[in-house]
Amino acid sequence: MKQILLFLTMIVCLSFALYAQKDTVTVAGFYETNTYGTLNDAIEAAIANGTINNTVFKLNPYEAYVLSRSIFIDHGQSLELYAPKPLKAGDADPVTVQNSAPPQIVWTEEGIDRQYAIQTYGDVIATNIWFRLCDFLGSKVQTSITFENQSAEEDPEKGDFDGCLFDYVGIGSEAAGAVTVKADHFVGNFQNCYWRNNSDNHFRYYGRAISFPYQSSGWHYDSLLFENCTFTNLARIVMQEGNEYGDNVHINHCTLLNSLEWPFQSAGWIRNSAITNSIFVNPSLLGYRALDVCETSQSYSDFENGRCDPPGGGLINGITAVDSFGFEVPFTDFDRKIFIGNNVYAFTDYMKDWYKGCVWCKEQIRTRNSKEIYNPSPMLGENEIAFIDSVDGQGNKVFKTMNVDWSTIYDQDPQFIVEATNVDTFLIFVEYKWSTAADIDWSYEPYAAFKQIWPLPENMAYSNTAYQTAAMGGLPLGDLNWWPDKLQSWKTQRDFEWGVINSWLVNGTPSGVAQIPGALPSKFNLEQNYPNPFNPTTKIKYSIPEGNLVSLKVYNSIGQEVATIFEGYQQAGNYLVGYDAAGLSSGIYMYQLQSGTVTITKKFILMK
Repeated sequence: MKQILLFLTMIVCLSFALYAQKDTVTVAGFYETNTYGTLNDAIEAAIANGTINNTVFKLNPYEAYVLSRSIFIDHGQSLELYAPKPLKAGDADPVTVQNSAPPQIVWTEEGIDRQYAIQTYGDVIATNIWFRLCDFLGSKVQTSITFENQSAEEDPEKGDFDGCLFDYVGIGSEAAGAVTVKADHFVGNFQNCYWRNNSDNHFRYYGRAISFPYQSSGWHYDSLLFENCTFTNLARIVMQEGNEYGDNVHINHCTLLNSLEWPFQSAGWIRNSAITNSIFVNPSLLGYRALDVCETSQSYSDFENGRCDPPGGGLINGITAVDSFGFEVPFTDFDRKIFIGNNVYAFTDYMKDWYKGCVWCKEQIRTRNSKEIYNPSPMLGENEIAFIDSVDGQGNKVFKTMNVDWSTIYDQDPQFIVEATNVDTFLIFVEYKWSTAADIDWSYEPYAAFKQIWPLPENMAYSNTAYQTAAMGGLPLGDLNWWPDKLQSWKTQRDFEWGVINSWLVNGTPSGVAQIPGALPSKFNLEQNYPNPFNPTTKIKYSIPEGNLVSLKVYNSIGQEVATIFEGYQQAGNYLVGYDAAGLSSGIYMYQLQSGTVTITKKFILMK
């Protein structure tokens, strides 16, 4: 968690530095020049002049940039693409809003090598860009944005995408994702992005937001953060199905609608992950059959009465013990940190009805082949829950930092205002996948992307009032870009939110750090905890006069670290944090605040 917070801090600071130091080159698009390849030409000119790392390529709103060849970024180079933030409906008159649409990057329709839209051995920063990676005339292309290994073994490849759309993108030329990772160390930061209609011409359920190539091995996510992102009509958000794992994969305040399979494939191989404050509607909707979990001798009645094996989960496909990975990793199960909380996992009424109501489904029931029909998958399977909740012989939880907060998991349809589903076509497609494996294009309003309509016709805000205050801090669940009036409120309490998530990951408890309103402090201060002595919970106030990395840790009487209450970046301010010492024995302990060169230590007494 420390690494991901440090990464986010570096990104914020780096962004200001880049805009202060880099030169901006405005690139004309197709509608201004009637020419393909203008973006290719501008980037290649900067590479030839040795200025690529000092250039921001500004793309014009409501323009199309037609690639005439792949964009290639070599070792040691970085690419930065930027467009102004588009307006929202109601910000201005409809014509002005339409003219603010994000610029699209599309492929030429000519029969050239289109394997990589961007192939980079360096870093990519993109802000408010619409990657519609089909061709200019609307046909799908097997292509992707691909991050390759840099020359320095420990130098991570970085992708920083803010306000970007990845539209009508299939599985890519290497059976991977809209963003493909072929790197030992990849750091991906995706803020305010939208993956829309990421199906595929041949395997129309295989579109992925980010993925390693199919059957690859050895690649690695150092960290992935999806925050305030939306995913509609795709197979998965994250995929890793070879001998690969990720260290820090976090999904926070995201909205997903219609994933044909697990939103997070092979999350069971992850070291650290949090899935929080998000909405998953119609996830893993291909489901499972009684045939998949019952013995041959068992009947459908056995299945209905719970006598068959339990199915796996639909949010993630299994929580796997390290010794069953099938490949070596530098950690044990006791090192892993997994938290799932403040989420919706639900199916729409029309989807629930379709499991037994489709034409093919009814025929299976009529002919007494009910074991063939599919069923919606639970969020987590019984075996996965049992692994997370394992206890020792004394009844103590074995894996302290693997947790699901079931009190904040909801299963009702949020009722999206304008759902991004062509329901009739979508349901026929799903039935085909269950029955004949035939294909039809189930994308939602692809014409809107083709015509570059802005804003898009869908509206993934929702009418379920309970969910509008169910996220941490009393904010709406899901992508807050659909609740623009709440975004600023969220930003002011983001540190608190990550304090809660981090506490779950590090301590296995929900204790979070709350910023206390008031004047900014002029010096560091760590107050005495209260109550003191305590059993087993207490509160601690502290102040920091400047933004920095902060840690608040607990040590026993011989100086051994026994708990991390908080660790991460915080802005200047006054803070209050709760601490639960249920796992410690009675005694005198020290709690220590550290920030930069400042260290303050105080004692407290745990008396059980």
